[in-house]
Amino acid sequence: MELKAIKLKKGKEVSMARKHPWVFSGAIQQMPKDIQDGDLVDVWSYDMKYLGTGHYQGGGSIAVRVISFTKRTIDQSFWNDIVLNAKVFRQSLGIPSSQTDTYRLLHGEGDGIPGLIIDIYHHIAVIQCHSIGTHMAAEMIGQALISIFAGELDTIYLRCKETLPENYGSKSF
Repeated sequence: MELKAIKLKKGKEVSMARKHPWVFSGAIQQMPKDIQDGDLVDVWSYDMKYLGTGHYQGGGSIAVRVISFTKRTIDQSFWNDIVLNAKVFRQSLGIPSSQTDTYRLLHGEGDGIPGLIIDIYHHIAVIQCHSIGTHMAAEMIGQALISIFAGELDTIYLRCKETLPENYGSKSF
């Protein structure tokens, strides 16, 4: 599926080449007129080299939160990989352990997904979306948790009411 394209001004691709996950609104040269908050977009350099894929959100200084620097489909498999990688990394640190079963599984930019936090509290996962794009992907993120943590979680709670610019509400899966 072809995504909407955002083209950067000359010289503004440097931060993305260093894997910085934000595209600031002032860096954008061209974008579609019909773009909506939460849309997945491909970000391109001024000379049309692919830089990354992310969620668009207007109205602020950060226009795109990049979730992938490689060209790939953002689907259930993508979210499964993100959750699995976060779980494997925490396990490599000895988390969870006999001393704690409460931890941050996924921490936004630190885990390559700006706008998304997932906390584990024993058998409960709490998803916090800080961008409309991650909120729109919440069902797939929840399904990834169900798949990767098969039998380990009793509840997955989506808590976004206070973290989004609009009231999108909260729910359980």
